[in-house]
Amino acid sequence: MDRRIIVEYTGKLESAAQALVSLDSEALVDCYAPEFRLVDAPSGRERTDRDELIAYYKALFSMPDVRFTDVKFFSMGDRAGGEWTWHGRSQESGQPFAIRGASLFRLNSEGIAEELLFYDPRAALA
Repeated sequence: MDRRIIVEYTGKLESAAQALVSLDSEALVDCYAPEFRLVDAPSGRERTDRDELIAYYKALFSMPDVRFTDVKFFSMGDRAGGEWTWHGRSQESGQPFAIRGASLFRLNSEGIAEELLFYDPRAALA
């Protein structure tokens, strides 16, 4: 396997983790390949359009007291995984929440080609 590819993949994941922690939607979307697929498993929603993805992250990052901690991504060739904790306040009740989640990635030389998000959103909706 070509080590340059692994380093490139790792670089994209490192950039994605930094953008997630810093709540930078533009930088995060720049980590995705031009043709990508993001699947939000709890909602069943798929996104394949860059403008829609930027809007998704901007809305997420504008939630009250939102932040991401414990972000850890790792790669294994063209596959990767990671975990994170999403913190914020419920827009409904105003109660604070902390939701652990996981991402599974498929990577290519252009960036994140696919991301599958897994988390339980109930605390954020309560």
